[in-house]
Parts: sequence; C-alpha cells; structure tokens
Amino acid sequence: MRRLLLFLLLFPIAMVAQELPPVINYSPNDYEAGNQNWMISQAENKNVYIANGLGLLEYTGAKWNLYPVPNNTIVRAVKVVRDKIFTGAYMEAGFWEENEFGNLEYTSLISDFPEGVKDGEQFWHIENIEGTVIIQSFDGIYLYDIDKAEVISLGLPKGFPVTSLYKAGKSIYFIIPEKGIYTLEKGEPKLIIPKEILGDNEIIQIFEENENLQIVNRRGEFFQWEEGVLKQFNSSLTEKLGGISVFSALKLSDTTFLLGSVENGIYHVDINGTILHHVKQENGLQNNTVLNLFLDKDNNVWVALDNGLSILNVNSPFNLYQDNVGKIGTVYTSFRLEDYLYLGTNQGLYYRQSGEADFTFVEGTNGQVWSLQLEGGVLFCGHNNGTFVVEGANAKKISERLGTWTVKKLLDRENTFVQGHYNGFSFLKQNENGFEDLPMVIDFPHSSRHIISEKNGDLWIGNEHKGVFQLKLGDSLRSIKELKNYNFPEIVGITSSIFKFNESIYYAAKSKLFTYDRQKLEFTTGDALAKVMDRLDLVSGRVVVLDKEIWTFTENALVKITPSSLKSGYTSESVFIPRALRSTPAGYENISKLDANTYLLGLVNGYLIFDGRFPAEFNDFEVRIDKISKAVLNEDSHPVKLDRVASLDFQENNIQFHFSIPEYDKFILPLYSYRLRGLSSRWSDWETTSSATFENLRFGDYEFEVRGKVGDEVTESSVFNFEVERPWYLSNYAVVVYIVFFLLVVFLVHLAYKRHHKKRAMENEKALRMKNLEAEQKIIKLQNEQLEKEMAGKSKELAVSTMSLIKKNEFLSSIKEKLKESEGSSQVESVIKTIDKDISDKDNWKFFKEAFSNADKDFFKKIKAKHPELTSNDLKLCAYLRLNLTSKEIAPLLNISVKSVEVKRYRLRKKMDLPREINLVDYILEI
Repeated sequence: MRRLLLFLLLFPIAMVAQELPPVINYSPNDYEAGNQNWMISQAENKNVYIANGLGLLEYTGAKWNLYPVPNNTIVRAVKVVRDKIFTGAYMEAGFWEENEFGNLEYTSLISDFPEGVKDGEQFWHIENIEGTVIIQSFDGIYLYDIDKAEVISLGLPKGFPVTSLYKAGKSIYFIIPEKGIYTLEKGEPKLIIPKEILGDNEIIQIFEENENLQIVNRRGEFFQWEEGVLKQFNSSLTEKLGGISVFSALKLSDTTFLLGSVENGIYHVDINGTILHHVKQENGLQNNTVLNLFLDKDNNVWVALDNGLSILNVNSPFNLYQDNVGKIGTVYTSFRLEDYLYLGTNQGLYYRQSGEADFTFVEGTNGQVWSLQLEGGVLFCGHNNGTFVVEGANAKKISERLGTWTVKKLLDRENTFVQGHYNGFSFLKQNENGFEDLPMVIDFPHSSRHIISEKNGDLWIGNEHKGVFQLKLGDSLRSIKELKNYNFPEIVGITSSIFKFNESIYYAAKSKLFTYDRQKLEFTTGDALAKVMDRLDLVSGRVVVLDKEIWTFTENALVKITPSSLKSGYTSESVFIPRALRSTPAGYENISKLDANTYLLGLVNGYLIFDGRFPAEFNDFEVRIDKISKAVLNEDSHPVKLDRVASLDFQENNIQFHFSIPEYDKFILPLYSYRLRGLSSRWSDWETTSSATFENLRFGDYEFEVRGKVGDEVTESSVFNFEVERPWYLSNYAVVVYIVFFLLVVFLVHLAYKRHHKKRAMENEKALRMKNLEAEQKIIKLQNEQLEKEMAGKSKELAVSTMSLIKKNEFLSSIKEKLKESEGSSQVESVIKTIDKDISDKDNWKFFKEAFSNADKDFFKKIKAKHPELTSNDLKLCAYLRLNLTSKEIAPLLNISVKSVEVKRYRLRKKMDLPREINLVDYILEI
C-alpha cells in the first residue's frame, strides 16, 4: 500500500512527462512459445499461467515452461482455481495439475460434457465462483463442479452465440448480442440488460461499483447501469482516444482504469475520462496490440499482447522516463529550478515547464552537457562547447573555451567563479554587464573535472589521471603561487572524484576513500565516512553531494549516506536498483533533488524518478525448488519427485535443481546462493542464475539448500535431501560377498602358505636327506676308497704273500730236486720229507685263505652257492685262478706238476659244466 501511495504522489509528474511505471517486456524468443497471448491467471504460489498460441505457458519468475494441449491447438482461456489450472482451446477444455515431479499433467473434460462438443467449438473464456468453474464458448456456457467432478450445460436460447464472459465482484456476466447481458443466479441465466437498452454497444468489460455495473465498450465509452437505466459517463474520453479500438480493460484499486487497445497500447484513465498515462511501444511496451490485462497478487499489471508479454509495475516506487527513440539521449545531469526541470544530455540541454507534456530542446546547446549547478544565484551549464548561463527556456554562452566540466563560486573572492575545462581551468568575473571570461591559468594543462573552493583561498582540483591538486593562486588569477599534487597511481581513473562533505575534503575511488588530514597535510584512510563506504560494493568512485547527504553507487543499489542524528558517524540507506537494470552512464552517474524527498537518476536512455525517504519495501519472498532432474552423464535427464527423499542410482549421479523467487518487479533482481551438504558446506556466491548442477557425485547422503536475496533481505532456505546409492559392487550384498571372498582368499592363502611351508619343509627335509645322502655317499665313497685302499693293500699283501709262498715253494722244490740227485742218504730223505711237508703245509693254505677272504671275502660263498659240488681242493684252485695265476704259478702252490694243474683245471671245468667257449679264468673273475 505504501508503494501505491508513492505512485499516486508521483502521479502529477508522470501525467505530464510520461514518466511511467517500470515496464518488463518478454518477447516470444524469451519464453520460447507462440507470439500471441490471450488470457492470464495466477496461482497461490504466484506462478503465472498464460493462454498462448502454442499451449499453456507457465512462468515461475525464473523459468518459462510450455505445455501444449493434447490436440496442439491455440489455448484461448486460462483460470487457476484452487490447485487446478483450467484451460480452453479449440475443441478442448480441461485442467492441469502439478505432479510429484513439479510438472503439469492434463485431464480433459470433453468426455464429461453432457452432449459432447460441437465440431469447431472453441472455448474463449473461463471464470469461477468458488468451487464452480464457468467455461464459455461461442456455442454455450458449461459449469464444472470441482467437488462433484461433473459438467452441466447452461440452458441458453438456442441459435444465439455467447460472445463474452466476465466476472465482476462475486457475479458472472455474459453477453448474447442478440439478447443482451445476462448474469447467473442460482445456476440459471438471468437477463439484466436487454438488447433494446444495450443497443449496438460491443462490450469488452464489465465492473461492479457500489452494487451498480460499469460497462466499457469497444470505442472506449463508459456506461453505468443503475436502477434500470444505462447512463454514459466520461463522454469526452472517446474523442481523446481518437477512434481507437479497445480490446480489454482493467479496473485498479484506486478506481482508475487501464484500457488495452488493438493499435495503440494502453491508456490509463480516471473516472472523469482524463488520460493519465499512455503506455505504448514507443515508450516501453513490447507491442501495441493488447489482448488481455491481468492484475497479479502484487498489483503488477500483466499485458497479454499480440506479440509477446509485458508487465507494468504500477505498484513500483519508481517512475521511468524511457527514451527508446533517442529524443533526448543519455542524461548526464539534471536540475530543478522553480517550475523548470532541466536535463543535460549527450545531445544538449532540454527543459520542461510545469504543466507541459514533454521536454523542449534549448536552442544553441547542441552537444554534451556535463553539469548544471546553481552558484551565487546563477544556473551555470558546463558544456562541450563552453559555459552557458541558463535562464528559463534560454541559455546564453558566456565562455567560448572548449569543454567546460563544471563551474564553482570562488569562496575567497566576491563575484568570481572558477571554470574547470578539458585542459585546465579559468575564471569568470561577474559585473553589472554580465560575465567577464578571464584567460586560462598558465602552467596547468590538466583536465579539471572536479573543483572545490575553500574560504582560505585553497583550490582543490580532481583529475582522472593525476589524482588531486591543491593550489594557491596569485592575485591576478592567471598564475599559481603554490601547487601540490597528491597522486594515487594504483586507483585513479575516470570514475574517481573529489568532494567536500561535513567540512572535510575527500578523494573517492572505486576501491578506497581518502580523507585530507588538515593536521598532517596529507590524505589518509579510515575515517568514519570511509568505514561506511568501505563496506559497500562500489561500482564507481563517483560521489554526488546533495545538501547534507551524499549518494554512492553499488552493484545492487543507490546508497544515501547522512550524518547520524543520534550518535557520531554516519548512517546509510539503500534504494535497491540492480546495476544491470538501472543503466547509468559509467563514471557520469548523477542524481539531482527535485524536491525535499524526490530524486531524479540520469540514465543512458532517459531518467528514473524515485522517493528517497525510505528504502524500497519488499514482500515476504520465498525461494522454492521447482524441479529436480537426474541423469547419467551425457545422457537425457529424468525428473525427480519433489515430495520425498530421493534415492538416485549410482550411475544417475548427475543432478540439477531449478529454483525461483516469484517476483515480477523490474527493479527487483532476486539473487540465489546454494550449497550441497555432503559435498561442501560453503555457500556459493550470490548470482542471478536460478539453477544448480552437480555432476559425478560420490555415493552417500546429501542435502541441497538454496536461499534467495532481494535487496539486503535474505530468505529462509529451501531444502531437499537425497542420497546417491552405492554402486552394485559396493552394495551391502556385495560387501558381504567381498567379506566372504576375502575370508576365503585368506583361508586359501593360509592353505597355500601352509602348503608352501610344508613343501618348503619337505624340500628342506629332502634337501637335508640329500645332503645326508650325499654325506653318506661321501662317507661310503670314502669308506669304499678306504676299503679299496685296504683291499688294494690286502690284495697287495695277498699278492706279495702269494708270490712269497710261490717263490718259497719254488725254492724248496729246487732244493728238493737237487737233493734227489744225491739220494740215498737218510738225512737227505728226511730233508726232502720236511720240504714236502712245508710245501703242502695246511698252515700255508690257512694263511692264504685268510688273506684271500680279506681281499675277496664273498668269493667262496658265491662260487659255493653256484657250484656246491666243488671240493676244498677245487676251491683252492678257484682261488688261485681268481688271482689270475698261471698254471706254472699254481703248480708250486699245490706241490704238483704243471701238467697236473692243467688236469685239475680240466676237471674243474667239468664240475662247473662250462661250455668250451667260456674261459675258466674269466668266469671265475666275473663271480
């Protein structure tokens, strides 16, 4: 309500200057649907629904959604009733409901119509009275009871078309041109204004006023039906409208009317027929053909157009003069003096006198106007071509110097003014004949855009590149006595400025505010004003001083700073106008005061008027999550249910959220910030994007949280919880399988380890046995070698003893033979007997046998086993043959002749039964 009062306070200004409420335009490219829009309605959640040429169009404040009807025809009518959105189209009528995914689903009512629908029947309008929905086509009117879910056809005169349907107050009215205007009374049609009284008036809207009817016709004529009489009022309006065709009408809460025309936009008129506004394509409207007007819950007027949509923020605290055709250009400065409002633009100086309809160009001021300031009772105009003095509708050039930024009164000298130029500064002296333009001050070639004069004679000049100059001038005002340059190399630029406020000198840049310390004679930081400004997100170093207040420019607002009335320091108030929407000229931001509380902000294509007594009041905004979709990476997405905790398959771990704040004010720009708990607890930066996407989320539990910000107010958060399921290979069953598999692997590893150790033990044992065997073999070998040595020794001993025995026997035999030659002596015979006895002595054999057995101990057993029939003498011969002795060597051992030995050998072969081809000695050696 407070905004509406402000709108009415500014109304006298708007009426003459066409300073209009802000307009938002949407082209078919913006909402991606048909160009024609026929009817508009709004739900409790503030979503707006439009009957569009391609279907039902939904707008959430952040996103457009199009829902075609089943037969893909033009939707002509729409009405939200409770939680249903009813639509009417060509041979189709029904309602839409939001499903659990946030999408609309359609239910057709055509099959419920008592007699069906006629071929070609088209539904043009829908209204409701509580739980009853009234649907109008040219062929009839149908009533749908939401609770009973049934359709009945209203009994109307046959053969007469119903051209229109209206709701006024709590009543429904419809028109049958051949009969008149009807109303519904207890569900039955009742004629209230017959054709005879109505005449040929083509009615386009009906309103109720104090139990009477107000009627608007196609020509823009207003009538009142009172006590059975149809009276016309504001009859002068028709002439003012100039014969336009009115197609739609809307009554506002202040009892004024909006008339939508076919060819010339919207007319805002009062009850007396006065045209208060005329909003058309030339000054902001999307299109001049208005098909429908709708007032939403925040008193914004939605305009359904033949080509697009527009919104009029009639409840806005701002009024906008929008120059879409370049009539005045970019406003660099403005000033209100008495009943004149002056605008200095890139095209020249313009004025408008109170009561005039538009601005007039001041002749001779072609070119950029940089400043308008009232100094010493004179209104100076700083111009690209020099300096002008403005009086009423005229401007007189008083300086020819190229480029005057500003003009200031010199405080230490009477009737003297300083001019800041593109390439230095100069002075003006005022006398009875006007102004004397003094020469340029020498040795100062710098641009002097900002100038401050002090009573002590100091002159301060701000330069875009050099920073700040402090000067003292000579008496002639031609030369500089003292000059000091305070340079700020890291922050200077075209948006920097110097200003004086509360008796302090300041240098302002986008990132920092410096204060001149009169004690230290230098610029410092950190004073009370700087602390306030350092908290602001400034977009420019431009500071505008207006009386006891200063204005700065931030990303989202205009900020007014004033000295605190209750304590030391400063207080700030914000007028929230996002930078993207206010289109102020960078570095040339400007605000002027029109009266005690009204301000004018210059724009690149006009200006904005607002009341600075209070920050803009905002509604209780609510951010909501509209839709959620999930997807496998690089594949099509699928909707997610909004009414429960979602569980996403591990492959569908890409999720997108769409959220919105349903706000339709041109200068209110909702910002959003979000976070995904489970991924990060940090909030995202504030941004206008109304969606958030998260890809390749790990399995686990998540909580999505989004909040909105309008101005400096932050909404409550909207929350959605979901989980990303574990992949099948990490599911509980899989984990159990993994555990079992792990235990099995551990068991198998244990078995393998055990087998390995057993095998190692066996291999070690085998290796040990092998080593033992090798050792034993080595021992046996050593033993064998030792035995062989012993055997060799014994064999050698045997051979030696045998040879000794042979030699001995041969010797004895030779002695015996010689003794036989001297035979006859008893002593000789005794000796011979002794020799024979010694040769055949058993002890010799026993000695030989023992030695032979030591050398070849198993021989006698083996040969006896093979030939048991052998006698001891045979064995003795075998032993001698084993030693490979010849018959000649054996004969002395047996004390027989060699021939006898051969006979013995022959007999031995017989006993052994040896074939002839087998050698006896070889056989015995092989045993």
